Amino acid sequence: MKRFLTPLLLLLNLAAWSQDAETPALEDVSAWGRYTGENVYVLNPSQNGVFSVQEVTVNGTPYAFNHESNAFEIDLSSIAPNEFVFVKVSHLPNTQPVIVNAESLVQESTFPLPSFIYNKKTKMLEWSDADLDAECTYRLEQLLYGKWITIKKLGKPSEMIAENFLPVMITGMNMFRIVQSAPSGNELASTTIKLKSPNLKVLLLTDRVKDAIEFTAVTHYELYDNNGAFLKRGTAKKIDVSDLPKGTYWVNFDGKEAIVTKK
Repeated sequence: MKRFLTPLLLLLNLAAWSQDAETPALEDVSAWGRYTGENVYVLNPSQNGVFSVQEVTVNGTPYAFNHESNAFEIDLSSIAPNEFVFVKVSHLPNTQPVIVNAESLVQESTFPLPSFIYNKKTKMLEWSDADLDAECTYRLEQLLYGKWITIKKLGKPSEMIAENFLPVMITGMNMFRIVQSAPSGNELASTTIKLKSPNLKVLLLTDRVKDAIEFTAVTHYELYDNNGAFLKRGTAKKIDVSDLPKGTYWVNFDGKEAIVTKK
């Protein structure tokens, strides 16, 4: 009986691989801005009974929707007024769902920054200080876990040591912007750069730790206690938790969520 086991497992693995190989890569449409109290609606086309939309996330969290409907509503009432909201709709290729009232999410005021680009050769974000106001201060932000997080304080143009930055990507859609702060306190954002990254396969090495939480590669992370209280965030391959008491913690990394236990 044993001699039939290996061929059987091989056939099962080949069948699973074949099924994965035939699964088309999903494409995305998205909308974002300040929540104004209105929900958004999605038109979901179908062909031969197969509906386009496969996944929906709101601020990085999966959203349950009617998969077999040509239109559905995304309820945003759990979000506080004026809070930032990012809606991503992942769909089958060669089809195009529509977020009908994306304009109901009010975009933040922008300032022109034509030199702000992503250089595919160097894999760096680049800009020119000649396009910046000498009296204003600037910071570089990345959309992480549904929030704009400062990843680099740039200061005033005269204080900038470099006009480029090597970002740490997460799996899936990456979004970057530069925010301008005027002496009056008013803030404007540049046009958003959107970059899609393949599966980076960043993994948690173990969910039982002593002094450090370790990943297989450098990644963005957020750490929360068991009650959901925020503890720390950053970019690293290893998080020092030697100062934390024993217990259970939540860690967000590379667009994923995991539970770790400190022994």
